[in-house]
Amino acid sequence: MRALLVSTLLTGCSFGGVSTDHPNGSSRAGGESAPMSLGGSEEDADTGWEVQSGQLTAGEWSDLENWEFWRGLVDDSSLPWGEIETGWGFDTAHRVPVQLNWGEDRAVDVEVRLVDETDAVLWTARTDNHGHAELFAPSGSDLLLRVEVDDGGFLVTEPNVVVGSQERIEIQVEEVQAPQALLDLMFVIDTTGSMSDELTYLEAELADVVQRVKSIGIDLRLSVNFYRDEGDAYEVRSFPFTRNMGQVQSQLSDQSASGGGDYPEALAAALDDAVHNHQWSDNARARLLFPLLDAPPHQTASNIALLQEVTAQAAHDGIRILPIAASGVDASTEFLLRSLDIMTGGTYIFLTDDSGIGNDHLAPTVGDYQVELLNDLLERLIREALL
Repeated sequence: MRALLVSTLLTGCSFGGVSTDHPNGSSRAGGESAPMSLGGSEEDADTGWEVQSGQLTAGEWSDLENWEFWRGLVDDSSLPWGEIETGWGFDTAHRVPVQLNWGEDRAVDVEVRLVDETDAVLWTARTDNHGHAELFAPSGSDLLLRVEVDDGGFLVTEPNVVVGSQERIEIQVEEVQAPQALLDLMFVIDTTGSMSDELTYLEAELADVVQRVKSIGIDLRLSVNFYRDEGDAYEVRSFPFTRNMGQVQSQLSDQSASGGGDYPEALAAALDDAVHNHQWSDNARARLLFPLLDAPPHQTASNIALLQEVTAQAAHDGIRILPIAASGVDASTEFLLRSLDIMTGGTYIFLTDDSGIGNDHLAPTVGDYQVELLNDLLERLIREALL
């Protein structure tokens, strides 16, 4: 199936309300990224453009909401997508979507388990603010499955589960604790040399998103983390969750793009650090992890196993992965990122050529989508995860 390219970069045109004219009249940016000052604006050394928020453009695609489209891609033996999914060790076919209700409301941040007839727990997830949880059975499982939820000391079960459906299993619970009004928000950013065409702009966009999220009026814990590759100045540079936004902005502004060398980078190690080495909240309205990258991890057996373990742990802990694909992402990386977001209840975000910033961006293999300013899109997704 051919990707549907929604828009082409045409000077003076606009898509979805996003103008493709750059403020300084240029059409393409690139070059090395230098540390930026978030207290003001900075000029791109190669183009002379003023670096500020509200410039990068992006789209978003939810395979969970377009399940037949996704399965049509990976199940079609004439297309390479199924082999790519299998190559990364993922199998999304045996999905069990759940809707958890609490009276007239949605039951939020509640643990839901998929269990087989031997009482082995196959997958665990936590409901989002819509009461949705995504569960997955192993490939080829013919066992009798059931969904379990703890309800005030009682066990609520839904037996005879059918896998692979887009229709949600609705379960009613009577006694759950409403989550605290808290958001854990994390960014994991590739800072290798290939990110130099967009990194400074991305730092400006993320700084703006952080300021916007503060205005929502929710308790915000934020962590920014950076990674390169083995043999570079650092493999993973991580920072703990904090409520000090000034500290986070300083951490962002101190970064520059360097290192790397080959195409794959230390994404597996960075996600491992993000999920296992940070104190995510036990009780929260939402836990959102945004990896921002332009290359896959090294496709070794150990990394493939690590990615699967990290993804299962993120789902267990209620951490939703929402990847942001920058210029340079290829089809294999795209389908890896989409597998990560599917299995944790997230969505896929991709930068587009409409801004004229950076190198060419891969046209994703998705249906129709809306081109938005990246900062607007991220704010929208964060608000949708909370409200």
